[in-house]
Amino acid sequence: MSSKILRFTSKKAGFALCMILLACARWAHAQPRQDARTDTDTATTNVIYRFQYDGLVPSGFSHGETVFDELVQGADGNFYGTTTLGGSGTCLGPFGVQGCGTVFKITPSGTQTVLFNFPYDPNTNTAVDGIYPYGGLVQGKDGNFYGTTSGGGNAGGVCNGTLGCGVIFKITPAGTFTVLHTLNGAFATPAEGGVPTGRLILGNDGNFYGTTNEGGFTADKVANQGTIFRISPNGAFTTLLSFEGDNNGFTDPSHPYAGLIQGRDGKFYGTSEFGGTSGVGTVFSYSNSAGLKVLHSFPEQAGQVFPDGELPLAALVQASNGKLYGTTSDGGALSTFFQRGTLFRITTQGVFTKLWDFNSTGTPLNGFIPYGGLIQASDGNLYGTTQAGGGTANSGTVYELTLGGVLSQVMSFDSTTSGALPEGVPLQAADGTLYITASADGGSNLNQNDGGTIVQIVGGLPQPKPVVLRFAPASGMVGQKVTISGSSFVGTTSVTFNGTAATFKVKSTNTVTATVPGGATSGRITVTNAGGSTTSAQSFTVVP
Repeated sequence: MSSKILRFTSKKAGFALCMILLACARWAHAQPRQDARTDTDTATTNVIYRFQYDGLVPSGFSHGETVFDELVQGADGNFYGTTTLGGSGTCLGPFGVQGCGTVFKITPSGTQTVLFNFPYDPNTNTAVDGIYPYGGLVQGKDGNFYGTTSGGGNAGGVCNGTLGCGVIFKITPAGTFTVLHTLNGAFATPAEGGVPTGRLILGNDGNFYGTTNEGGFTADKVANQGTIFRISPNGAFTTLLSFEGDNNGFTDPSHPYAGLIQGRDGKFYGTSEFGGTSGVGTVFSYSNSAGLKVLHSFPEQAGQVFPDGELPLAALVQASNGKLYGTTSDGGALSTFFQRGTLFRITTQGVFTKLWDFNSTGTPLNGFIPYGGLIQASDGNLYGTTQAGGGTANSGTVYELTLGGVLSQVMSFDSTTSGALPEGVPLQAADGTLYITASADGGSNLNQNDGGTIVQIVGGLPQPKPVVLRFAPASGMVGQKVTISGSSFVGTTSVTFNGTAATFKVKSTNTVTATVPGGATSGRITVTNAGGSTTSAQSFTVVP
């Protein structure tokens, strides 16, 4: 238990976390380090937006402050995200009014628009729309965006969050905001989760799935260890699982910080920050039929050494080889202050392999403290970020990992120019460009310049071609609308049914709807964009 207290790096305390990270930023900027090499020689790095202090009341950051999570590219080609602080809300912090957070849109050229400011009512001390969004957004099949806040909602919710346990919301691309569900915590009737900090995902069944860092109440009367939940686009909410954690002799996962992924086998996979046999985190799977299974508990050795890593804060990714990849924010073979975090691979059956110990003192300086996870880009390699290390400013990195296990640095943040403390997962846009969010900006006055940045890494990667995973229905007459699910659909140029062109509409990067065209015959569906074409594994049956 003592090791968990000493090594508490969680960002689960809502607003208080932001203050901790600002302190970390000041530490990082003060540490001189050897310059690191850049392996992607053909790439160009551009800062397209800074969340800067503009002095406009009440928060001083009218466009938002502190962007923790990654962006999502909408069907319109623009990018959408959240800031945890800033905006016009009047939430208070140690430095005065620091805002309650925003939802924003930004164009590829860097024009930013605040779509929604999370409000706070000082007269009633309530924030019914939620405050402090951490988890970013996902675009649904209806074209709207869905997300969570870590606090706010019902001020009577019993959580360690602020002014409530958080909300799940929907927002249109034009900014119309709707609360779908207000979370009320472990002691509500019925009990449910609270303080969601991870991104929602769109499941195969059209519902959204997510985790809460707190809340939940089990049959064994274990409370506030976190939950897994499902919510429909209309707001029908179900708690699927309450974690039992490492309380009372249990060794279940507890306090998941990140969201879930859905594997090709239909199961959900995730990480928990705590729980497991040593109390410092797990990798787990979950399905309605099989329930919860712990795939890996991060072990502890003598001397508070955690060789596989500890405290995973990031979601997993399933690569093209079918294996899952992830990171831990701390630990490693030595567990020293400057060796913090690991990168690992795990099969869906639980065979675990550590691939990398992040280390600020090795060569090359590939960074350390990876809060974010990984993506698989169009070149087949994985890309991720570290919050610290990498260069003279010690401000974080972007790194590349081949499926063969070779890691190299792509970019080193330098605090004053490109920003600092990247904590989200990179996003690859339809044109191949990588987009990185950094939670701090640096500058001479850290109180006024720590809003964060959005950085492009342009060149060196091909445009991603679409991925077709499934479609529904499996048959239909001419005129039938078919929903195609997969990825990289933004920028789609054509959809064909056995070679016959169809009319279509891109709903999100994961969803395209197409209409069975006249003259179509039974066969496979092909989706094409600038990166190439992909044909479905299954055939669509045209009904006479």
